Amino acid sequence: MRNHQRALRSGILIRKLLGLSVCALVGAGCATGPQSRVSPPESVASSPAIEAINSALASAAQQTPAAAADYRLGPEDVLQITLFNVPAAEVGVTPRQTEVRVSQEGKITLPLLGDLVAAGMTTAALEQVLRGQYNKYIRDPQVGVQIKEYRSQQVSVMGAVGRPGVFQLTGPRTLADLLSMAGGINDKAGGQVHIYRQGSQGRQTYVVDLSALASNPGLVNMPVQPPDVINVPLAGMFFVDGAVGKPGSFALSRPYTLTQAITMAGGIDEVLAKYSDVSIFRRRNGLEAEKISVDLNEILAARVSDPWIEAEDVIVVPISTAKYIVERFLGHIGLGGVTGIRPY
Repeated sequence: MRNHQRALRSGILIRKLLGLSVCALVGAGCATGPQSRVSPPESVASSPAIEAINSALASAAQQTPAAAADYRLGPEDVLQITLFNVPAAEVGVTPRQTEVRVSQEGKITLPLLGDLVAAGMTTAALEQVLRGQYNKYIRDPQVGVQIKEYRSQQVSVMGAVGRPGVFQLTGPRTLADLLSMAGGINDKAGGQVHIYRQGSQGRQTYVVDLSALASNPGLVNMPVQPPDVINVPLAGMFFVDGAVGKPGSFALSRPYTLTQAITMAGGIDEVLAKYSDVSIFRRRNGLEAEKISVDLNEILAARVSDPWIEAEDVIVVPISTAKYIVERFLGHIGLGGVTGIRPY
């Protein structure tokens, strides 16, 4: 049970394929790569390219809406709740407009209704709950919920950025916002951004392509949530996640095969891993994402060769007991694309 929980926490949710030309290569024979040298690091490279990406990120950050429909309420948020159809004669009993703060327990207290849970809800969801509650006292209640003050939230940004650190947020923010607040990317950055999030189903990982974020932020500029950790890996790294001991990013300091890369990530979880369905997601020519399907059973039995890993590869070892690991990339890897592993 302990191993099961650990693997679930380290698993990634990758749910939906959006707008991406993916070449799926089945079998390790298709997955073999150069066998004599390490692939050169694929960074976002030259200063003009970095400046262009940072400029695009800053522009995307300026376009962040004042509020987000999917923002989840939490402790210390201040809400204004309006009952639009309260008759004038009843205003003294039931205020037409009430301002409340979400408590540390995630609740709000309202006249007539008492304590109600608000944390974790969107404003639209809370409006629906309030309509149902007020319907006991008011005919066809029309309820509006507005966020007057946002709680302070922390999101960490690390890696190849200008000013890594922990940032205090008040209100909805996006990935582009946080990268801009952290001084943008620097000349040591690779081509990806990783977002690590603790969700209701355990640890979730999102991998977003920097060029896609800069060229098409409307598609991939996802909202961040506290306490997300945003990491911009250095060029020349590869990423391993799923049913492994130590998921994360690793330097491609010498040639590694797939099995060696998995060993670097703490080894495979022998109980939960689905050996027959390992995937390598790889950028090709800055235009496409390529999914390379690998059967580890065949490699371990020496029936097929062990594929070589390249810089920027994303390796996913799925969990056989939970079929919720499905590949999901946003846009195109490189030009307008994302190595987007992320639930939306």
